[in-house]
Amino acid sequence: MPLSDDLKKAIGSLSHKEKDKLLFRLLRKDPDLCERLQFELVEQGDTLQQRREQVAEAIERQVQFEPYSPGYLMMDMRAVNGMITRHVKYTKDKEGEVQLTLLLLRRFLEEHLVFIVAHLFRADTLQDYLVKRMLFVLQKLDKLHEDLYVEYEEDVNYVLQQLHGKVAIVQAQKAKMPRNWPK
Repeated sequence: MPLSDDLKKAIGSLSHKEKDKLLFRLLRKDPDLCERLQFELVEQGDTLQQRREQVAEAIERQVQFEPYSPGYLMMDMRAVNGMITRHVKYTKDKEGEVQLTLLLLRRFLEEHLVFIVAHLFRADTLQDYLVKRMLFVLQKLDKLHEDLYVEYEEDVNYVLQQLHGKVAIVQAQKAKMPRNWPK
């Protein structure tokens, strides 16, 4: 709901004590905003690397579980991807988004490649998910500075090779995903 000019003036004329009271009341209802303010105002961005490491640890913990089916494997990946999304929402960490998503894809492919290949006949949704996540990474990489490409080249090419070679051959071709990166 957009704020009217009259409402803005009325809020502006409130005392600091009343404004603080309203602000704290609103913040209690929005935990995402609280977390973002915690990062920006209290931590002043100093904990960015620590927050990245926490998400990376969560990826490592999740990848250790043996999948029951391709669907459950995808659900595990999506749960961890939600952590990455929240991390970016709170910190605005675009480079971390690429780094963590690549870590997610690489680690799950390294640990569960044999399982995925053995269950390809019923892994269409998982294959689509892997291809879409990789396309997302490639799109985000294009927006980063070229000097950072060296950092990600090995991981990106590993994932691309697995997708094109064993995991999602048809989906990767349909999506016109490159076989090597950078082009």
